[in-house]
Amino acid sequence: METKEIILTHEKVFAAHLANAILEKPKLNAWMIFIPFIFVFYFQDLSKYKSQRKEFLENWLLSREKTLDEVAKARAENRAPGIDSLVDQADFGTKPKEKYRVLLKVMEKHYDRLLQAQGDSYETLARAAYTSKGDYRFHINQLLDAEKALNKSLTPQLKKDNPDVTDTITRIEKNSEKLRRLEIDRIFNG
Repeated sequence: METKEIILTHEKVFAAHLANAILEKPKLNAWMIFIPFIFVFYFQDLSKYKSQRKEFLENWLLSREKTLDEVAKARAENRAPGIDSLVDQADFGTKPKEKYRVLLKVMEKHYDRLLQAQGDSYETLARAAYTSKGDYRFHINQLLDAEKALNKSLTPQLKKDNPDVTDTITRIEKNSEKLRRLEIDRIFNG
């Protein structure tokens, strides 16, 4: 598999794990069999869950895919990545745009390191790109900090449309951090 595809697959798997951690999937109970009209509500909830999950995955992956594509193209064309053009595409205010730029720069550096590495899995790429567990942890901390800073700058705008946004963002951040810490251990401790 091409290095870019390995990285993208890893991002998709991470996003799926994160979606599973933050979205509550409706549960089918045995007693629902005896009350058939309850199935209607279950399937409505299941449909809503699937829609929310799909939307979350698309939104989570959008910046990552665009950044990875830009870094790979820039590498192939022997030029600097045009991260500023990606930032300009974002429909944010000035402060969130600067936070978004920082996040994309962290991802740019990470993807560039991975694209230069040799390996046949994300784990081998990460071990080749980062000289130690501490080096990779430093990247993860930068990533988490950049995500949190962007979320914090976007929260006031998002609260206007959704009063529960702070709780949702907190769940995303906590679960993202937990999954990233597990990732560090899995990659560097086997």
